[in-house]
Amino acid sequence: MSATAKNLLKRFIPSQVRRTLRALVSRPVFRGNYPDWAPARAASLGYDDAAIVQKVLAATLEVRAGRAAFERDSVLFQTLEPDRPLLAALEEIVRVSGGHLRVLDFGGSLGTNYWRHRTFLPRGENLRWDVIEQAGFVEAGRQHLVDTPLRFYREVREACGGGGYDVLICSCVLQYLERPLEVLAGWRDLGIPYLLLNNLPLLTKGPDRVRVQHVPPEIYAASYPVWFFNRDAFLTRLKTDYEIVKEFDAEAVWPVGSGMLQSTGLLLKRRSSS
Repeated sequence: MSATAKNLLKRFIPSQVRRTLRALVSRPVFRGNYPDWAPARAASLGYDDAAIVQKVLAATLEVRAGRAAFERDSVLFQTLEPDRPLLAALEEIVRVSGGHLRVLDFGGSLGTNYWRHRTFLPRGENLRWDVIEQAGFVEAGRQHLVDTPLRFYREVREACGGGGYDVLICSCVLQYLERPLEVLAGWRDLGIPYLLLNNLPLLTKGPDRVRVQHVPPEIYAASYPVWFFNRDAFLTRLKTDYEIVKEFDAEAVWPVGSGMLQSTGLLLKRRSSS
């Protein structure tokens, strides 16, 4: 796409429509309809973790240097465009916490959401942003981002040893775990008052299903299983331990069949008796 065409796209088409168009142009493909994880994993090619880490690291360093506004899945964006619903949820937490924000970012890459929203966040001692990630990301973060507010850990318990948090963020990650409901249940016992789940694929009909996601090759070569949760069952499980503070249409759209599934975001407050 030429620079002129991009400028016209930004000028005349709303941001939400632009995001949908981007998804249609370089969207992931979801195939299959599996009852559980094992057959979907067998139908997946997997991914080269080291190659993905290097692509994300290169993009993140461009953002830190000011040569891009933010990155997502190693793709660089030149114009700052915050995830408004996610930012609104974080601002609500800052308000009730008295001006500080202590984040445990589960599966947060090299701080994608931190970099994208850093100009809107508290500064200095009022901000703590810890990331839980796979070993390659942790190593890269500790080596290259030591002079930032980001800290990287392999395990939740290891991170929690450094002090309490206001919110656990899990953005577009839970559905990529083999046993997401077990992980979700484990967070209940951490004592973190807020849970922010973002970009969840929730289905209005049918049981939980697993599909295989094929990433567009221009991003990186990979395919892996992903859960699509039944909405009612998912929310019922949550309500035992959390109250829903806010539910919102999240940023991601999921091309499923001939349509597009709008993802869901949830800001949840831990029940005092949990």
